[in-house]
Amino acid sequence: MTSGGVESLYGEELRPGALVGRWVVERVHYRGPVSTLYRARDATSGTLAALKVLQSSALSTDTALRRFRREAATLQRLSHPHIVQVLDYGELPEGRPFIAMEWLEGRDLAAELSARGPLSSREALEVLEQVGAALGVAHAAGVVHRDLKAQNVMRLSGGGEALWVKLVDFGVAKALTPGVPGASSLTHTGVALGTPLSMAPEQIRGEVPDARTDLYALGVLLFQLVTGQPPFQGATRHEVEEQHLHAPPPRPTERAPVPSGLDDVVSRCLAKTREERYPDVALFLEELRRAVGGVGPRANPGHAVALYAEARMSHAPDSTSLERMDSLLERTGLIAREVGLEVRLEGSGCLMALAPLPDDAASERAVRERVLAAALSLLEQEGARDEGARESASPVRLAITVHVDQLPGSEGRAGASLLHLPGWVADAKDGGLVATESALRGLESGFLAAPLPGGGAIWSRVTGRR
Repeated sequence: MTSGGVESLYGEELRPGALVGRWVVERVHYRGPVSTLYRARDATSGTLAALKVLQSSALSTDTALRRFRREAATLQRLSHPHIVQVLDYGELPEGRPFIAMEWLEGRDLAAELSARGPLSSREALEVLEQVGAALGVAHAAGVVHRDLKAQNVMRLSGGGEALWVKLVDFGVAKALTPGVPGASSLTHTGVALGTPLSMAPEQIRGEVPDARTDLYALGVLLFQLVTGQPPFQGATRHEVEEQHLHAPPPRPTERAPVPSGLDDVVSRCLAKTREERYPDVALFLEELRRAVGGVGPRANPGHAVALYAEARMSHAPDSTSLERMDSLLERTGLIAREVGLEVRLEGSGCLMALAPLPDDAASERAVRERVLAAALSLLEQEGARDEGARESASPVRLAITVHVDQLPGSEGRAGASLLHLPGWVADAKDGGLVATESALRGLESGFLAAPLPGGGAIWSRVTGRR
């Protein structure tokens, strides 16, 4: 018995109560060909996790073992609200590796379509805005998913009518840049990896993939979301592959009452040569929004999201606290740029960064959500770093406020513009993340937030994710 009365029980299939690192197995969730997925719980905090453990039979295959480890490295590099989060990584005593990922309550989009039927074009846009944002981050990091399909997109429960999704399973992802963590040396020309129903022609031919390979799969997913079926089907893998290679793509309007503009979007995604497809996810989403039509502009056009960060000291500055302050602000600036913000103001103990918001509601909400999530993740990482250093009370606390208002120079209320910091920056003496009402609007179901004492209805302290 281990401390706390948790047994360490190992076998080909882990039994309830088995201890894997800090995770206690509760039950088998899914048995795959080379790995098993368990529902597990942190032995200390009780946090749920999806525990993916490589099967013993796969240990004899170097490719399976290296691909499993590469998936962990890839996911650790990709931090995004719509990509499943890695919580831990390690090995069992006999050498089998495991990945602990956040536990997602819900069902994949294939099950969603089977249960409720095709989505409307607006719903499909809502889903693909999120998937596209996740892929954009992956592509910017030099990673191609290569197995994007309905089964690898999870629709999370608990969001009411909202279609909140996360991209999972980077097991066959490939790094575009050799030498980066997670870069693949496992596949070569002539080897096809992926799922036949979603594979691009170059994948079937075993050619090196790039971001446009995922754009092909996005077209397949779009077609499937609005019609309920993938564009190419057959009795055998060979039949499906032949259609991907040679058959003209069907039109969504032939199978569902959707806007005719979707025909052109799907057709370009499913072009046989990658040069004829969209060059990136951003252009695909732009064309998709236009095709869906009626996605109205926000009620407050010409606005931007801004992040203001201030390093606050609890005592007179010394060399250690000044170094800590500089480190915090440098890290904050990096995170701000990673989520698309431009640093407009840098002082000795503060910075302000902002970015214009898109014109459609779904994308605008996704940008705000990404900024809040990045700020929260930064504060959590810094808190964990302080705890790891056994600091009873850090001399420097980071206070972040996120706000949405008019772009500098736009018409309207100049006194409430983003450059007028006293009008929106919160006085959070203890540090942490504060969001204004305009920054948090529509995102309340995804964050743990409570009114800031003394802030009335203007500010809310954000302490975590739901």
